[in-house]
Amino acid sequence: MVGRRSQWNRFALGVLSAAVACSASACNVNRIAVNTTASVLVEAQDTTRAYFDWESGGYAAASGVMQLEGLHTVSPDNEELTLMLVKAYMAYAYGWVMDAHDLAEARGDYDESEYHQQRAYLMYTRAKRLAMRVLTHRDPQFAQIVEQDPKTLRAYLEKHWSDAERDVPPLFWLVMSWSTAVNSSPDTTEFVDMPAIRTIAEWVAHLNEGYEDAGILVFLGGFASSYPKQLGGDPVKGKQYFERAAQLTQRKNHILLLNYAVFYGISAQDRALYVSLLHEIIEAGDQGPRFRLGNKVARRRAQRYLQRVDDFFMQ
Repeated sequence: MVGRRSQWNRFALGVLSAAVACSASACNVNRIAVNTTASVLVEAQDTTRAYFDWESGGYAAASGVMQLEGLHTVSPDNEELTLMLVKAYMAYAYGWVMDAHDLAEARGDYDESEYHQQRAYLMYTRAKRLAMRVLTHRDPQFAQIVEQDPKTLRAYLEKHWSDAERDVPPLFWLVMSWSTAVNSSPDTTEFVDMPAIRTIAEWVAHLNEGYEDAGILVFLGGFASSYPKQLGGDPVKGKQYFERAAQLTQRKNHILLLNYAVFYGISAQDRALYVSLLHEIIEAGDQGPRFRLGNKVARRRAQRYLQRVDDFFMQ
């Protein structure tokens, strides 16, 4: 009897110790469930890319942002989940909000176009803060380091952020969200951040230029093509970035080609290239599930931009 009681006491003590340990380590059933869900969502991301209908895809994208925000509230330190939320904001803002902005601008409704640009700016800014949160959660010094001069920042990245597999995703999404926030900001003083953004982008390209369908080369190509030389612009280099990105993706990524046309084509006043790239986007068939929905976004814009060719080029 004493032996059984001793066994029971040890069992009860073990249960109590586990409960205390669970509480002390912030053990949370909801968080465990969310983290499991996040892993499933990561595996299912390609399904979204493969979706075939732009309009209903937009409704789903907006809903996805809200759902991911809810999950992120429960598990804010889950990197995969946070970066997924960054991507969701970026995709919805670029693919649908800025599409509404372009339509309003094309018909001369500048109040509505400004409204949609402000919406996009808030989404890009939220995405930037989320990406920065991932980076500063790993490295509390990161937010201060990015405020240093480009040479100091590059040296820090080389020393502390050199793992291509682990470090490229958060750095890449910081570049993309931060740069789009700057470009859509009503406050032009935010352009002072571009040297830091460019420095991080060049480091990402060094680690893995093909990540996310060569997206970092598209950014660098757009930067080099559209910024003046005194701020680091170089149209010749910009074209090289775009051509390299097109080579890596076998010209299947039409958002890449759209940016090539808009940023390099217009800046260089290369009307023939601009028209050729837009026709390539419009006339190409399906490029496979990885590019399907993004290419539909690109095709809508290519059709509109082709109609406005005389607005962008001198006769």
